[in-house]
Amino acid sequence: MVFREWHRHRTQSYNEASARYTPLPDENYVPTIERLLLGGDGKNRQAGTIAATPAVANAVIDGLKHLGVKHIDMPMTPERVWRAMNPS
Repeated sequence: MVFREWHRHRTQSYNEASARYTPLPDENYVPTIERLLLGGDGKNRQAGTIAATPAVANAVIDGLKHLGVKHIDMPMTPERVWRAMNPS
């Protein structure tokens, strides 16, 4: 028996979302910059996620360096990447 089953049957206060009988909402949680920096409880547990956007941007620029691309404005949409690859 896994913990969630034990906890649910012992306390009956743990409600796990299930798609067995009900469709789940199509939602994604994206924290705000204030939530990332301040961390709600003061422990700042999600501060590492701030570096993800520049890391992806640097990876794209490095991948296009051989084409002479040095900069792409954010947000880095597929259209902007395509235009940087094929200037006309």
